[in-house]
Amino acid sequence: MPETRFHRTRPTARLLIAFATAATGCLSIPAQQAQEPARLWYRAPAPVWTEALPIGNGRIGAMVFGGANTGPNNGDLEDAAKNADILSGDKTRGQDEHLQLNESTVWAGSRADRLNPRAAEGFRRVRALLLESKGTDGKKIAEAEKLAQETMIANPKAMPPYSTVGDLYLRSSSSEAIADYHRQLDLKTGVVRITYRQGPVHFTREIFASAPDHVIVMHLTADRPNAISLTASMDRPGDFAIRASGQRDLVLTQSATTKNATHFQAQARFATHGGAVHADGDRIVVEKAQELTVLIAAASDFKGGPILGGDPATLCGDILASAQKKNFAALSAAATKDQFRYIDRMSLSLGPVDAALAAMPTDERLKRVAAGQDDFGLQALYFQYARYLLLGSSRPGGLAANLQGLWASGLSNPWGSKWTINVNTEMNYWLAEAANLSEMHQPLFDLVGMVRDPASGTGVKVAKEYYGAKGFVIHHNTDIWGDAEPIDGYQYGIWPDGGAWLTLHAWDHYAFTGNKQFLRSQAWPLLHDASLFFLDYLTDDGSGHLVTGPSLSPENKYKLADGTSHSLTMGPTMDIEIVRELFQRTMQAGTILGEDAAFLQQVRQASDRLPPFHVGSLGQLQEWQQDYQEDAPGHRHISHLWALFPGTQIDLRHTPDLARAAQVSLERRLANGGGQTGWSRAWVVNYWDHLHNGQQAYDSLQVLFRQSTFPNLMDTHPPGVFQIDGNLGGANGMLEALVQSRWYADHGEVDLMPALPTAWQQGHITGLRVRGNQELSLRWSNGKLDAVTWVAHQDGRFEIALPPGLHLHSSPDLTEPAPGMVSLMAHAGKSYNLRFD
Repeated sequence: MPETRFHRTRPTARLLIAFATAATGCLSIPAQQAQEPARLWYRAPAPVWTEALPIGNGRIGAMVFGGANTGPNNGDLEDAAKNADILSGDKTRGQDEHLQLNESTVWAGSRADRLNPRAAEGFRRVRALLLESKGTDGKKIAEAEKLAQETMIANPKAMPPYSTVGDLYLRSSSSEAIADYHRQLDLKTGVVRITYRQGPVHFTREIFASAPDHVIVMHLTADRPNAISLTASMDRPGDFAIRASGQRDLVLTQSATTKNATHFQAQARFATHGGAVHADGDRIVVEKAQELTVLIAAASDFKGGPILGGDPATLCGDILASAQKKNFAALSAAATKDQFRYIDRMSLSLGPVDAALAAMPTDERLKRVAAGQDDFGLQALYFQYARYLLLGSSRPGGLAANLQGLWASGLSNPWGSKWTINVNTEMNYWLAEAANLSEMHQPLFDLVGMVRDPASGTGVKVAKEYYGAKGFVIHHNTDIWGDAEPIDGYQYGIWPDGGAWLTLHAWDHYAFTGNKQFLRSQAWPLLHDASLFFLDYLTDDGSGHLVTGPSLSPENKYKLADGTSHSLTMGPTMDIEIVRELFQRTMQAGTILGEDAAFLQQVRQASDRLPPFHVGSLGQLQEWQQDYQEDAPGHRHISHLWALFPGTQIDLRHTPDLARAAQVSLERRLANGGGQTGWSRAWVVNYWDHLHNGQQAYDSLQVLFRQSTFPNLMDTHPPGVFQIDGNLGGANGMLEALVQSRWYADHGEVDLMPALPTAWQQGHITGLRVRGNQELSLRWSNGKLDAVTWVAHQDGRFEIALPPGLHLHSSPDLTEPAPGMVSLMAHAGKSYNLRFD
């Protein structure tokens, strides 16, 4: 790509720039733009899981119901039909409590050799059939698909699922009616707080997951003595054993007959102030206490990647012994301080606080939005909630956020709640860097490293035994045992790009942080080996281009002239886009690090032979090398626009013709009913941002709120189950509307407010990170940018695209190479304050 690009023309106004030497922002925020409290709150306990509130410390977590059901259905089921009899809340008691518990390493099943022994032979024949078909012979393609199913899909074809630890219940001894119930989650502290009155007594429960002390803490208080009497129990949907240990502990484990290789334990310890506590069979009874503190630890013996493993009973015992040395105030202070230091790095306001809306419960506000209203405070809350979810489900030293982050209620959860890497896992982390949670990205790199390492995963083995290739490969899913084989079925699993896409996140971490040590020690080995695989795997398509295959455009099918529909093909557009980006980033990283020039030359030569983009007969960006008709024109996956986002090969400034073709593709998909899942609609928001269409991006964000958001603000996926990707991807779309960035070897590019929705007339954002290791804060009013504080954390030259109506006034440190563009040479340790007329 050329390194100098000033192609955008904009109307002009005046830009004033001031400079400060301290590397801290100094953007002043008007009082009327103060934020609402960052909290979700409700007037009733949660009768079902999708109304409960999540807490997590990256390793253990819980869904806090703020009450418990009296019948056999505890509300864990993500199934509206099965929950019908409890949805009203009439069977839910607010004086009780229910925590559904998770620990990130508790998975069903075990490590196994899943490689199909016929894979190498099958791969060669499947590829030959697809090449012979020339993309038009339906019989050969059908034969290739049948053979791929038989010879290339893993055996067994499904990976093991992520599972719940189980449930903890506190059931009050009192049946007296309660009043003045209030349930809330404070995002800045990470504390769920429940208050209510029962007769003359006021009760409070505070519940949080502590990262410093590795426990979940529950603290119950009453404003009168002898008021807390309850019975505590634990269970699990299946495969469990429960016992009391001593007079104060409940211990939950797998059953003695479990077939799972991973063994776990969850232990709850009860301590009172006043009153008494004792065991009664497999329950704990608390009588006439004024305060009760419950410490919950959970662990498994899984060992792999960053997880050291160990005996779960010993691990839980050590954690509890350490935590109980602190009183509740000390535990709370440590956890709150830890949570606040991450959440408070960034703020977002989308206008003045609406006192009437701020006084409404979160579920009522969401219903109002579903009825067609705007709620800018709720949108800002949704953004911070996404950051909260990432922080709660992905911490250094732990596992990456899975399909449900950390929170999953069943033994076998939707799609196994694994790492689905044909978009979902990547979407979980789009937000990490820009939203100032860079450290939370690390578990994703550890996951890729775990699959790549032959001691813990099969990425190298699959590359060699399936494809005869060096390096490593991952298909469309992986699990806690680092499995890399194609799974489920040929129409989903025969897609070899998952590892490459994940690897690009490691490059992006370097682009945002400038951490050269990370580039050398972690990113480069992944980039090198992912590229090494494709150097061996790519094949000539007969016209001189190198293509992937057998592969597919994730989960979509194309139609042939004979009316048949097929999945497998050679060189689908998304594959070529990912491989091209991988090769580009490998060459950049290798040049920066001074790596093997001969290897980099091989990468460059292969990159030059990748096929170009194609625009189809309808003006659309083609999804396949041929101009096929789609089997499902409104398909949820819109994978061939990957180069628009999160890729960097298509944008309005540098490739306007391809951007127009991408827009045609997007419009056709939506016109035919696309974007119907939460994660798909979230990707649509980001696509519109990169087409600089703020109105369409905003409309899609509203669709996300109206049809894909549960009362607890978690994202829904049909048929009504939680997936975290919609939350995290949608929040990233809010950022991409305000700032977009790209980074090259010699400069960075930053677009200021490229897709500001008309509805967002005023607001501010602080602490936003951009590639090139810079930090920005923005303030705007009347739909126009007022001020930017630019904090440089490293030296660099940046081309800044201004929103319409702005123009550089004068400055010796900035130049205006073209209308609407500013060039800034940033110096580490300086803060640049940009003011606009």
